[in-house]
Amino acid sequence: MIFTISFGEPENVTNPGQDGVQYSFPFSVIDSALIGAPEQTARTMTHRIIVPISRSRLVSWSVQDDALIKILFEYGKRHVAYLVKSNDLPAEYTIRFPTITTVSHPDSVCPFDPAVIEEPTGASIAVERAKPQIGFSAS
Repeated sequence: MIFTISFGEPENVTNPGQDGVQYSFPFSVIDSALIGAPEQTARTMTHRIIVPISRSRLVSWSVQDDALIKILFEYGKRHVAYLVKSNDLPAEYTIRFPTITTVSHPDSVCPFDPAVIEEPTGASIAVERAKPQIGFSAS
């Protein structure tokens, strides 16, 4: 089964006094076979993923503004794709990505080039859900 994930406009949702920055990326998920069908609206699930980054990681990577949004989007998009593929997308509206810190991401250079990351607003990806294993487990 293939699902289409579509993203909306990102929003800065940093809390006052927070040590770092966080952005929210709204998205919808629908079985691709239902796109254009009468039940499309009723079967579309809407969520948002919040991706935070610590101030220390932000400073050492030297990213800001649009580049930062794209980098955080790439982390969020990959996490959402993994959740959909593994059939682990929670029912809750808000999904929280673990804070990107110097401990969780020790590389001194950002692993992503924001110049080749698409704009979050309007981005869409197709993800095939893993088929459940058939048979008995060996455990």
